[in-house]
Amino acid sequence: MGNESTPRTDKLIQRFRAYFAGERTSFGDVQLELDGWTPFQLDIVRALRRVPYGEVVSYGDLARLAGYPRAQRAAGTFCARNRFGIVVPCHRVVASDGLGSYGSLGPAYKQRLLALEGVTL
Repeated sequence: MGNESTPRTDKLIQRFRAYFAGERTSFGDVQLELDGWTPFQLDIVRALRRVPYGEVVSYGDLARLAGYPRAQRAAGTFCARNRFGIVVPCHRVVASDGLGSYGSLGPAYKQRLLALEGVTL
């Protein structure tokens, strides 16, 4: 197994580079492997992917957007375990009293991603 390049992966890499260079970039069309996910998880993913670049929602807002208005803690748990960072933009979800956490990468990284999108908290 080598580092095989394909036009699709090259295009995605270019999009990530553009994003980290501060360009307004969307990843909503990137296909994800979601087999075995619960209906709740799939609804959260869909809701997250609709949160626009440069905007934030609270965990409660995310739960409501996904159709589960009382599941803000579960939405937060999903975000903490999100394995598709940037593509499923959990960094756009903030606590009602401030920034909130960002899984293993921490709040400083979350703040950096939001700053790239022009959001300051």
